Amino acid sequence: MSTPQLHLDSCRRTGTWLIAIVLLLMGQRVEAQVREPDHFLTTSVTLSSAPRLRQVSTRHASPMLAAGFRLSEHSQLRLDWGLPYTSVDPAGAIEGRRSHLGSSNLLVGLHNVRAFVDDTVFVRMGVGVAVPLARHQDADELDARRPETQDANYTTAAAVRGLADPWLWALDTTSVVLPMAVGLDLPGFQLRADVALGMLVPVSRTARDTHFVAQASLEAALGLGMLEPGARVQVVTPHLTEATWDGEDSRVSLEPFVRVRLGPAFARAGVRIDLGDPRAHPAPSASRMWALGLGLGVGF
Repeated sequence: MSTPQLHLDSCRRTGTWLIAIVLLLMGQRVEAQVREPDHFLTTSVTLSSAPRLRQVSTRHASPMLAAGFRLSEHSQLRLDWGLPYTSVDPAGAIEGRRSHLGSSNLLVGLHNVRAFVDDTVFVRMGVGVAVPLARHQDADELDARRPETQDANYTTAAAVRGLADPWLWALDTTSVVLPMAVGLDLPGFQLRADVALGMLVPVSRTARDTHFVAQASLEAALGLGMLEPGARVQVVTPHLTEATWDGEDSRVSLEPFVRVRLGPAFARAGVRIDLGDPRAHPAPSASRMWALGLGLGVGF
């Protein structure tokens, strides 16, 4: 048999297998998953890179852990914590590449979850408090620019998420967060909206004044058996208390994603695209940066 014929047969077999796998995934039946299970544990990582933007090369990775535990029929305890890492390499800098790894704040939340219409609709409301684990470090003889690198780490962690969840990344700050989520699960279609209002309170003189932050997102996905492709739109207003706020300091982003569910486990992959105009500040965290998000989780 000729080489072109062998290549054609190989392509046909590969295509047949891919079609069979897609049909198998779409044919699987899964339960409605527009809301999190009563008990869950998830791990995720956000990756981003700005090779040479505004004369600064930046690499960022921030693993996250999230967990939920059912306390009663309608109450749930939720925990969120991260470990951001950023390396910064300014062009022409004598010191060269610098990096920082540190803990985020720990968000502890108590939520009330209600389901309606045979679990087709759910509403979750709660209150959370951010434990200030992320604290400023002083400069030392080995690294005189440690505070600057630390600031770049945490501001980049917020920037690659479109400024979302600042209570996790604000240094020397504790926060009170009021989140709310509403979801709709129809055959083959899922819709979810999330809103959160946070009050960030400094716990040291190095932190800024108390201010409020608001964020909202809308997520839609197709329920194709085990496959759930969708998109998420998010807007964050980081300085809600400014009297002259006109929307210019808000950040809008779009994230196409796909989820795969297999029994109680799931995997998720998405790319966040910044739709807002980049700010004029020269720090790498204030620049437009792509972000790849990968996650794994299990409900029980």
